[in-house]
Amino acid sequence: MSEINLNDWNEKLPGVGCDVTNCVYHGKDDHCHAQSIIVESKNALRKAETFCGTFEPKGSM
Repeated sequence: MSEINLNDWNEKLPGVGCDVTNCVYHGKDDHCHAQSIIVESKNALRKAETFCGTFEPKGSM
């Protein structure tokens, strides 16, 4: 897996807020700074059954 460097992509993903402070894509402005996100859970029927597949914990490299 390649190292994630937010300096390579410093723009926030428009309209995507994030309060998961342990994610490498979390910005100080509580927005997602990934280039894109993946929302997973094919059989979800409720919001609580979905999750962000883009999540990458800080310090996991």
